[in-house]
Amino acid sequence: MLIVIERHAIRASARYLWRCFSSNAGASTNDSREFTSQPSENLTSIARRENEKSLKIAFLGAPNAGKSTLINQLIKRSVCPVSCKVHTTQTKARGIYCEGDVQLIFMDTPGMVSKAESKKFNLAKSFIEDPQTSLRVADIIGIVQDADNIYTREKINTNLLQLLTEDIKSKIPIILIINKIDRLKKKEILLDFVYTLTKSKKSPDFYDVFMVSALTGDGIDDLRAYLVDNAKPRAWEYKEYIYSDNTCEDIIHKTVRAKLMDLLPNEVPYRLKVKLEHFDPAPDDSINAVVSVTCPNKRLARLLTRGHDNRIGQVAVMTEEVLRHAFRTSVKLKLAVHCPD
Repeated sequence: MLIVIERHAIRASARYLWRCFSSNAGASTNDSREFTSQPSENLTSIARRENEKSLKIAFLGAPNAGKSTLINQLIKRSVCPVSCKVHTTQTKARGIYCEGDVQLIFMDTPGMVSKAESKKFNLAKSFIEDPQTSLRVADIIGIVQDADNIYTREKINTNLLQLLTEDIKSKIPIILIINKIDRLKKKEILLDFVYTLTKSKKSPDFYDVFMVSALTGDGIDDLRAYLVDNAKPRAWEYKEYIYSDNTCEDIIHKTVRAKLMDLLPNEVPYRLKVKLEHFDPAPDDSINAVVSVTCPNKRLARLLTRGHDNRIGQVAVMTEEVLRHAFRTSVKLKLAVHCPD
């Protein structure tokens, strides 16, 4: 009997994930399709699979260049955590977008740091290893440059340049993506530093240059269309209803952490421990989740919970909004603050 119950739970979870991540947002909640192909598939579906194309794009850039926001815009779902602070992305993640017979796989990576910086700030190994791993499987490299940073916008990050060996530059096309153009009032400034970037002897030879705003969506459609046109004939790596290689639980955990980074000052959010305690997809596809936030001392706990409009409540509201856009369903989130003292 226990085995039957477990099997039913697995199948229910599979149906939930299909509906949650399906590109058909209006799919019936009674749809019985699961991950496996059905024998009644029509000829159009079979033809599409025979002509499948895909493209893997590795996005690299300095911390806070906007890589995660860019991927969210390109796949039209908020599956990559985003905040105003550096090092929101700590490990590589994939966002997947399907259009017709084309599948685009976007590889999000931590902001580029040197080995010395990684050691100094006790960063995870993923900060050094994940960009290298993504480069090894990429079909196209997208260097994301922050147009709003007056100190770095006219030169490619040194740590990034060290990764781009002559072998990589000769085999993999590299495109330049100027992000945050919405923050520039004078467009001649944009043209000036783009010219400097592309003509610099230290810069790689860019196949193309795109100017976008990941925040407003300006230029995103052109970039996506370019990548779709450059897809290679080969079998898809993911089913068409998958939009991220992270689980729903991972996305919830990382989004809560990102919103804490947005609302809390200075180094405070980096001292908190976030843990998903409960995840319950309901029969109507809505999600109920409980996340604990452990503070190192009572002072930080009070910072989160004091006042009528406490910050932990704001984090819950902001996170629910992002997760609704990610999962295309209702999300109810409870955040519980704990202190070991």
